[in-house]
Amino acid sequence: MSTDVIKARIMTVMRNLPPLPEVTRQLMSVLGNDNASANDVAKVLSSDQALAGKVLKLVNSSFYGVPKEVTTISRAVVILGFTGIRNLALGFGSVEALQKMNSGMDMNEFWSHALANGAACQALVPYVNRRMDPEEAFIAGLMHDIGAYVLATAVPDIYRPILEKRNGDRMAREAEEIGLTHSQVGQGLLQFWKLPDAFSDAARYHHDVARATDGERPLTNLVALADVMACIHGGAFESGGTEADLLALMKGLGVSLDNIKAALQAMDQKVEEMESFMKIAGANSNRAGAADGEKATTCVVVTTEDERRGWAHTLLEHFGHTMYPMDAFFNQAPGHEKVGLVLIDTQCLTQQQVAQLMPFLATQSAQAAVLLERGAKVPEEAADLPRLGIVFSRWDVHSLLVGQPA
Repeated sequence: MSTDVIKARIMTVMRNLPPLPEVTRQLMSVLGNDNASANDVAKVLSSDQALAGKVLKLVNSSFYGVPKEVTTISRAVVILGFTGIRNLALGFGSVEALQKMNSGMDMNEFWSHALANGAACQALVPYVNRRMDPEEAFIAGLMHDIGAYVLATAVPDIYRPILEKRNGDRMAREAEEIGLTHSQVGQGLLQFWKLPDAFSDAARYHHDVARATDGERPLTNLVALADVMACIHGGAFESGGTEADLLALMKGLGVSLDNIKAALQAMDQKVEEMESFMKIAGANSNRAGAADGEKATTCVVVTTEDERRGWAHTLLEHFGHTMYPMDAFFNQAPGHEKVGLVLIDTQCLTQQQVAQLMPFLATQSAQAAVLLERGAKVPEEAADLPRLGIVFSRWDVHSLLVGQPA
C-alpha cells in the first residue's frame, strides 16, 4: 500500500470521525463566555440526562471524595468549578466518540496506558514549578495517545504489527511505514474537535523532548514526563524512552528524583480512583501495570554510581521487589541465595571489572541482565546477557524473570 493511499485512508477516517457530543460542544461555548454563570452551565449540563448522571455519579465517587453526597447539578458545578466541568465533559465526550469507532486495537491496553498517564499527571502536579489544574492534567494525559486509535482504525493491518513490536522506536516505525505518527494524527483529531491548543500540543509533542521542555508548553512537558512514568508503571503499550529524556523532562518541570518516587507511590491509588471515571464513561481498563503471574523477587544492582543505583532501586521497589546490598551479595552474606535478579550497570564498570564479574555470576542461580542506556555499547564479556534500559518498566522486569523477550 502506497504512502498516498495510507494517508488518504487516514484522512477519510478523520473526516468521518464522530464529533464530540452536542452537549460537550455547548458547554465549551458557554464556558468560553466570560459572562457565563453557574446557572448557565448547570442548565446546559442538565439538558443531557446521561452526561448529568455521569457527572453526579463521578463527583460522588472516590475520584473526588466529597464528604457529603451531591444530589444536584448546580451543586456539582459549584464543587467542580467551570474548569472541572469542562474537563469532565471533554473526557466523557472523547471516550464516547472513540467508542463509536471500530479499531482493531486492544482497548483494555490502550485505556490502561491512558489511565496511567492521567494518574501520573495528577500525581506530578503538586511537585512541578508551574501552577497547573489537576483535572486538566488528567484529561490531557488521558487523550495524549488518541491518534493511535485513529491509526488502528484507518490502517489496522499495518498498525497492528507496529503496536505488537514492543521494543525499538515506535514513532520511527509509524513514520516509515505509515507516513504519519500517532502524535501528528492525535493533534489533528483534537484540533478537529476544537479543543484548547494545550491539549492538541500535548498530543503532538509528548514524544518531542526539545519542544516539550522549551518552556512554552508546560502541560506538554507534564504529559511527556507522565508518559515515561506510565510506561514504567506498566510498559506493555510503549517503551519509556531514555535516561537523557527523563532527566530533561524532570529539569523542565523542576522535579527531583524524590518527587518522582513520591509520584510513583501515589499512582497506584490514583489509578484505582480513576478507574471509576473509566467505568462511568463506558470504557474498560485493566489496572495499569498488572502482569500475569507477576512475582516479587530479591534484586541486586551492580553499579558504582549512587544516582543510578538510587533510580534502579526506586523502580524495583515500586514494582514490589526487595533490594539486597551489592557488597553483601559479592561477599555471599546470609540471604544472598534469595537473590533472583542481578542488574549490571556496565556503563560505569571497566572492561576488567566486567570480565571479573562474569565468572562469579555464572556460579549464581539469579537471572543477570545488563542495565544499559539505549544505543550504548555492550561489553563483549556481557554480550550474551539480556539488556534492560535505564528507564525500565514493570513489564520489562517481569519479562526477564519469566524468560520471555522484552
